[in-house]
Amino acid sequence: MHAYPVLISAAILVYCLLSAGIGRRGITMPMVFLSVGVLIGSTGLELSHDSASVFHDMAEVTLALLLFADATMLDRDALDRLGARAARMLLIGLPVAILLGALINFALLPGWPFWETCLLAALLAPTDAALGQSIQSNERIPKTIRNTLNAESGLNDGLALPFVLFFAGMAVAEGDPDLGSGSFLRLLAAQIGLGALLGLVVGALAGLARNAAEDRGLIDHGLGKVATLALIALIFFAAEHVGGNSFVAVFVSGMAYANTAKGTVSQAREFIEGDGQFFAILSFFFIGALFAPVAIEHASVTGLLLIALSLLVVRPVAIWISLIGTDCRPNERLFYGWFGPRGLATALFAVFVIMDFEKLDKGNPLLVTAIMAVLISAFVHGITAKYACDIFRLEGEDEDS
Repeated sequence: MHAYPVLISAAILVYCLLSAGIGRRGITMPMVFLSVGVLIGSTGLELSHDSASVFHDMAEVTLALLLFADATMLDRDALDRLGARAARMLLIGLPVAILLGALINFALLPGWPFWETCLLAALLAPTDAALGQSIQSNERIPKTIRNTLNAESGLNDGLALPFVLFFAGMAVAEGDPDLGSGSFLRLLAAQIGLGALLGLVVGALAGLARNAAEDRGLIDHGLGKVATLALIALIFFAAEHVGGNSFVAVFVSGMAYANTAKGTVSQAREFIEGDGQFFAILSFFFIGALFAPVAIEHASVTGLLLIALSLLVVRPVAIWISLIGTDCRPNERLFYGWFGPRGLATALFAVFVIMDFEKLDKGNPLLVTAIMAVLISAFVHGITAKYACDIFRLEGEDEDS
């Protein structure tokens, strides 16, 4: 076991030193560390309860960071910055994708409980720009198209969270004779409500405190990232203490903080894109080492068909519908629909649900399907991202989105 930290540390160092050259070849960070994880996992690193618990704790930290950073994009000028296309993809495309996914799941998984069928659709709905990161660095693709996709993928995990919590909660309540759905709905509403209220109050107070410190010249900007990390930890653990949902609290606090703090609040996103990348790298490594071997071993034909339909039908159709009435060209709609890779949010939500909602009837198949979706998506979207401009004929079509 002592060799594993050495191997992963060496792999991270080598990747960082060669990252630009690797990226030019269309190889993304998730592709690298999922592969490294699978290779190391195949040598005998087993998915024990203790190792799963360690990953669960790290997954909670990573997810909290992601949600807060994404929520800081939702300030007063968010709609203008996001543009009509990204807003429609989030507000229309995401719910439609969950609905279409659920309908396909009902058809292919007739023996599954109703709410767990819906939960699988919600787990497969969030997207991750990191899996197609060469899209963002490809200057041949119009900047407005890249920005639209980046904004949409950055926010849809936070917007998918209430669906995941609701469906998981209802699934547990339905399978527990001692817990009626009505009482559980009240409990879930209280958790979400308390989390949202605490996030709103603490996030707003933190923004106002930052303003006061700025006005008096008291803040050391070199500690801005540390302050952001401390704020996220404060909100996360405070929500747990009062009985609210920590992830809802963190997401709402990010919005409140962004709308009360004067000037830039980019430290959160800078942390995720810089220092926070370490957590993302470790997450992909552990997904590959701990979960991928089990998922590959237990993958079914039906599960693989569901994943194929999710990537090839559900997301593209949902995005196409969401962009009806806009000036978006057909090739652009196809581009947005294809580049909806499943990544950290799908994997972290799945692990969170399995660990925290232990009475799910189909917990293992849910996890297997989610992890296989991430594995497949990492490679098919990562590889096609390099050729996206030619495949979708986007070059020279830069205009406001």
